[in-house]
Amino acid sequence: MKNIFKTTKYAAFAVIATLVLNSCMGDLDVIPEDPSIITDEIFKDNPDAYKQNLGKLYAGLAVSGPTDAGSSDIQGLDAGYGQYMRAYWVMQEIPTDEALLHWGDAGIPELGTCTWTASNQFIRAMYLRISYQARVTSEFLSMTTESKLNNRGQSNLIPEVKVYRAEARFLRAFSYFNAIDLFGKVGFIDENVTLGQLPVEKNRKDLFDYVESELLAIIPDLKDPRTNEYGRVDKAAAWMLLAKMYLNSEVWTGANRYADCITMCENIMGAGYAIGTNYDYLFLADNDKNSSSSEFIYTIPQDGLHLQSYGGMSFVIQAATLSDMGSLNMGVGGWNGATIRPELYNKFTSEDKRAMFFKDGHSLDLSQLNSDTKIGYGTFKFRNTTSTGAKGSHNDFVDTDYPLFRLGDVYLMYAEAVVRSGGDKTKAVGYVKELRDRAKITSNLSSNNLTLDFILDERARELYWEGWRRQDLIRFGKFTGQSYKWQWKGNVHEGASIPDFRNLYPLPEDQISMNPGNLTQNQGYN
Repeated sequence: MKNIFKTTKYAAFAVIATLVLNSCMGDLDVIPEDPSIITDEIFKDNPDAYKQNLGKLYAGLAVSGPTDAGSSDIQGLDAGYGQYMRAYWVMQEIPTDEALLHWGDAGIPELGTCTWTASNQFIRAMYLRISYQARVTSEFLSMTTESKLNNRGQSNLIPEVKVYRAEARFLRAFSYFNAIDLFGKVGFIDENVTLGQLPVEKNRKDLFDYVESELLAIIPDLKDPRTNEYGRVDKAAAWMLLAKMYLNSEVWTGANRYADCITMCENIMGAGYAIGTNYDYLFLADNDKNSSSSEFIYTIPQDGLHLQSYGGMSFVIQAATLSDMGSLNMGVGGWNGATIRPELYNKFTSEDKRAMFFKDGHSLDLSQLNSDTKIGYGTFKFRNTTSTGAKGSHNDFVDTDYPLFRLGDVYLMYAEAVVRSGGDKTKAVGYVKELRDRAKITSNLSSNNLTLDFILDERARELYWEGWRRQDLIRFGKFTGQSYKWQWKGNVHEGASIPDFRNLYPLPEDQISMNPGNLTQNQGYN
């Protein structure tokens, strides 16, 4: 099921690393480990190199480096916290009302209390991963044009490579989507930015327009929904990313795009996906093929044997496995560090089957920030075990795929866009009710109680720990300020107001110092 990754992981790393010169990322302090230079002969002599390189672009979201879990394809960046989806998850979940990471590593407590600075190493890791993905995808695109294929005598490969190029453009768009959300701006890299050239800053509105135009342009070249190899994107993934863009457009650009969000959601809902029968099956080691896999639009594959990383879902599951959770079948040894916050727990009723929390001997109150004692409830939502109870293939690295895009989220986005635009709620109520029926909730849901406040809480119940909470809270005006507080927000136990500038993260201070003529700091961090 994970063919593109199993067949290309190590081969692809060996080839793709040559896409980037030793100098190409020096301006960002991001230097690939392999300093060799790609040539036309690599593709000319090995037509399989096109797919192998595409595999590496995908693997950039799943693993850290070219060999094993301890390697990093960015020189000087830790292979653990510097992995793309681990950095993304930490920045989206740890500052919110859903999760707290109790480790005392420099930078972690500041994220958990919303007191970070521009020198935070985890924020820097995310920025560098975005820049690196933009660079390698752009280099792939520059080396796979029709003219280059014609010059190599490979015109017969143009239709196939055209699809690969559309997928590469999607992956670059996804990284810039993260930049829009997290930083609001970024040093922009595409095929026109030559190796060694200092990237020029692109602001939030211009980035938004760029990502939207890229996604709309590639849709005709992507494969139809549910027809591509598992772990590769298709038209539905592009619709999903556009729906996310349009749902957040009012915050990011000031323009109301809820009607466009509804259209994209309807495209997905008409594409043959189905809500999985069992909620918990979505987060297990066989979620690529069990009875709930019909819900996934795009996942980031994980494989304990072939895609080993200290990031991604290995990090999420290992961190969530507390030292006294041995009675649960988590499928890993456990790193003992991540708990939920009480505000998340209190959003659930006792009948809600989505509430997968470990309480034995633990206090719900987070009386301390950094502690390996029984402070904070755990969660076993994600596990490295299958729907039949079997353990994953490895005790340290998991098989549980990262559920990035799924139909349950589409239902909730559709409902939110309908409510915000003042449309007829009838269908939206039906979609949300389908999710709540799966969770075995018996309370009535009607158009009257399908409000924005309800939807925000329902997104927490349905999507907790899936990497969307910070974005959701900002869109609802609840992340900064004092209208909604959670424990340790603002570095106060009972929660405190935080200023609005924290709706964006700072650009890493070292990146600005290396490119002062082109990059500027976000307000509040100077």
